Amino acid sequence: MSTNARNHHQGGEKIPPSPPLQRGVGEISLPPRWGKVRMGVKVRGKVCVLALLVLLGVVAAGCANGTYPLDIFYEMHYQQSYQPHEPPRLSPPEGAVPITGKELVGADNPYAGQRVEEGKRLFMSNCVFCHGPTGNGEDPGLQGPVLRIMREKYSYGTPARPYAITPDLTSDFVKNQPDIGLFAWITNGVTVMPPFEKLLTVEERWLLVNYIRTLSD
Repeated sequence: MSTNARNHHQGGEKIPPSPPLQRGVGEISLPPRWGKVRMGVKVRGKVCVLALLVLLGVVAAGCANGTYPLDIFYEMHYQQSYQPHEPPRLSPPEGAVPITGKELVGADNPYAGQRVEEGKRLFMSNCVFCHGPTGNGEDPGLQGPVLRIMREKYSYGTPARPYAITPDLTSDFVKNQPDIGLFAWITNGVTVMPPFEKLLTVEERWLLVNYIRTLSD
C-alpha cells in the first residue's frame, strides 16, 4: 500500500500520522495518559499506607489495659453519665474546691453488715453484667452477658483461657476472703474486671462488700 493510500480512508480525510517515539538514553517518552496512571498508583499507595496505620492504631489500642480484649476507648467507662437504676450524679459547681481530702482506708470494714439493700442496688448497677444476678459469674447459664460473650467469642473462662480469679462470688474461695480483700478487688480490678476506684466512693465499695457476703449465704 502506498503512502498516499495509508494517509487516506473512506471519504478522503487524512489521518494524522502518529508522533514518532522520542528515544533517549535508556528511556522512551510515553503518551500523556501514562502520567495519570502513575498518579493513580501513587494515590492508591498512600491510601494503603494510611489504612495500615489505622489498623496498627486499633491493634495498639486493643493492647491497652481496658475492660475487654478489644477496648479502644476504655476511659469512656469513667464518664459522668449515670447508669440504669442509678440517680443522676450532679457535678460540683465550677471553681469548687474539695475540703474532705482523700479518704483513708483501714483494714476493717467500718460498715460491716450495714445497708445491704444499698449494696444490692450498687451491685445491680455495676456488677450484674458480668457476675449475673446471683453472683455466680463462672456458670455459663448464670453469668452475666459480658462474660458469656467473652466465653463464646474469646474462649475466656475455658481451659484454653482460664480465669485468674474465679468470678463466682458464691464460691468458698471468695467467701473465705477477708473484707479488705474483696474491697481491694473492687478498687483495683482483676484482669478484665475494671477498677472501680474512680466510679464508686470508699463507702459504696464497702457496701458492695456487704452485699457480696449475702450471695454465699
